[in-house]
Amino acid sequence: MIEPQYQWQLDQLPQDERVSQLQKQIGAQPLIAQLLVSRGYETPEAVQTFLNPTLDDLIDPYELHDMQKAVDRIFSAVDQGEKIVVYGDYDVDGITATTIMVSALEVLGAEVDYYVPNRFKDGYGPNVEVYKNLAEQGMQLLITVDNGISGKAAIETLMQYDVDVIVTDHHELPTELPSALAIVHPQFPEHPYPFTGLSGAGVAFKVASALLDAPADEWLDLAALGTVADVMPLTGENRTIVKLGLANLNEMQRPGIAALLQLAKISVDKLDAKTIGFQIAPRLNAIGRMDDAKLGVQLLLAEAEKPALELAQTIDQANQERKKLVESIAEAALEQAQNQFYSDSVLVLMGENWHEGVLGIVAARILEATGKPTIVLNQTGTIAKGSGRSLAAFDLFSAMDPHRDLYLSFGGHALAAGMTISVDQVPTVRKMLNEAAVEQAFDYQQKKVITLAGNINSRNFNSDFYEQLQLLGPFGEGNPEPVFALELDGVQNVKTMSEGKHLRFTGMDKRQLIPVVAWQKGALANELQGHFKKMTVVGTLDQNTYRGSTSYQLMVKDIEASGSALIDARTTHLTKPMFSKPATYLFFNHNLQKQLTPLISSAGQAMWWEDAFNVTQIDRAIFVDLPHTLDELHQVLAYVEIGSWETIFYTKNPAYLQKIPTRNYFSKFFKFIQQQNSIDLKNQFQAMEQYLNMDELMLKLLIKVFLDAKFVTIEDDFLKKVEKPDNVDLTTMPSYHNFLQKREVEAKLIYSTTAELEQLLNELAQGD
Repeated sequence: MIEPQYQWQLDQLPQDERVSQLQKQIGAQPLIAQLLVSRGYETPEAVQTFLNPTLDDLIDPYELHDMQKAVDRIFSAVDQGEKIVVYGDYDVDGITATTIMVSALEVLGAEVDYYVPNRFKDGYGPNVEVYKNLAEQGMQLLITVDNGISGKAAIETLMQYDVDVIVTDHHELPTELPSALAIVHPQFPEHPYPFTGLSGAGVAFKVASALLDAPADEWLDLAALGTVADVMPLTGENRTIVKLGLANLNEMQRPGIAALLQLAKISVDKLDAKTIGFQIAPRLNAIGRMDDAKLGVQLLLAEAEKPALELAQTIDQANQERKKLVESIAEAALEQAQNQFYSDSVLVLMGENWHEGVLGIVAARILEATGKPTIVLNQTGTIAKGSGRSLAAFDLFSAMDPHRDLYLSFGGHALAAGMTISVDQVPTVRKMLNEAAVEQAFDYQQKKVITLAGNINSRNFNSDFYEQLQLLGPFGEGNPEPVFALELDGVQNVKTMSEGKHLRFTGMDKRQLIPVVAWQKGALANELQGHFKKMTVVGTLDQNTYRGSTSYQLMVKDIEASGSALIDARTTHLTKPMFSKPATYLFFNHNLQKQLTPLISSAGQAMWWEDAFNVTQIDRAIFVDLPHTLDELHQVLAYVEIGSWETIFYTKNPAYLQKIPTRNYFSKFFKFIQQQNSIDLKNQFQAMEQYLNMDELMLKLLIKVFLDAKFVTIEDDFLKKVEKPDNVDLTTMPSYHNFLQKREVEAKLIYSTTAELEQLLNELAQGD
């Protein structure tokens, strides 16, 4: 049995006249039409705008608050030759916003410079000392991008230097706004913009468009990059920006992006929102985490291939170092997490020399592994600084915000937070967070919900369905990639990748074979070798092109399999690797258990079959040898909760391969015994085999039967006849009965097909 990690929730797709009409009018497949209607696009006109947005669908930039003020002041600065500084941020959204604003000002002929704060030296957002230095160096106009809305105190310091400030930002509005000349923000309360979900790069793009008095399509690629990287909703105007921006990226990459794609080994035709989110954005983010984010702006501003490639290599190297740091710190943090797991609902982990630039990533990694909100701190002397990550079921910000007196600094939102704490306050914070978990009724065992768009089968794994599905993209926040359920009759060719981390296998339904890839599910490899009554995988449809051949595969997000899994490992030869698995090895033969127990690794355990009734559950049972009867096996399967079965069913001397002794065998052996006074079994056994023309197993069986019938006795290894024995039916003797019973058990458990064995075990697993 494989339990799903998520709670599956099937989306109730519409099946009414709107869907039928859309199918006819635009030629969409039924499921595609249902998805469009469910996402609010019910008419051909609405669908056309959604599927093929144009520059005309962009909103007038002057709809943004203070846009006219900002444009007038910028043109005045350009005309007067004033020194303008663009003040950005060190994440991808901040880097792209900085690049857009600087590029647009350069087109206007402005005297412009930029400053990207250093995460470790300057911190996030407006910095008073940096502002003072810039003013003293001659700055006359400051334009913030992707920050500034919370910089009231820092911005006020510039008044004494007679420096004007234009704030362009998209973050949550504070209670007190800064005293800036202009605030360009899509959520400004007195002048809300028709679309409030713009990224920092999106706002910079709108300013650039206003300055040029036309859509600044030259920078749509950067606006798209910032929007996707900042996980903004890919609906409304953002969808237009990203859809058109991706088209620009596919047609012609600026040298910096082309260099990143080259190093990441990404072909242009694979460039989509997912590629940006998982390949490009992490590389650009890494430079801000590990070094100075201004290198990212330099990369995006680069006009020649050679310097762009050199910068990209530096950034890529920073990303590689970032990965190594994350792996190293995550390993140590996970060890701490295991120590706290059973006592704490919220994990607070701390170490020394943990690179502060990656602590948020590590916290997210621990959250994913444990299902618990996690704060990861780096201790330097008496100070600890770090980041926290949470999930929808626990509001991290509301838990921490009422206790600001415990922190030296703090900020964040429901799902993420950053903080600096005195080390001696860490235990108090840990206690406080776990009390908050009780107050919020947080249950880490409650599964996250994954919404399924519907059911598909092998008929959907083709170019027509895939291409129609891709028209719904770009996928991301607010416009999720559809997740489908696929029922399988079985799997084959299960293989692990990346040292056992990931899986690749072939799914089977009634029509054809389906390639399946499952990231981070390598631990299920052994279980998937088994056979289940029912198996369902959920995931997204993906295209795979290899050596010119294109196929369609499912990228798995979750798996559910019901009915105990059977792994058929029957063998006539035992090897040491068979006993290295993390499993319970069940024995029906005491002598064999005694012999093999030393071979079992520390990850497993040996267990006598009757002792299995004393345990609550066995995750994975390996039946090493044969039961004496099928009823013994029935008792274990029916009354012990077992997650998965693996069958070895080893026997040293198979009875099934022996001949059944007939009356002639009994008569021949009886006559021979009557002619002998005694037989030295130790020294004469082989000669007896040859004389009677019987193999060893047959002869041993006959001796056992004759002993049961009291036709013979054995004393000191000498076989002696019994004078005038009673007349008995030899076929009723226990040894003969046991022999026939062993043959029956072997026939059903050893000499059966996997399908026959699976059916038998499932029948035996039923209660009386």
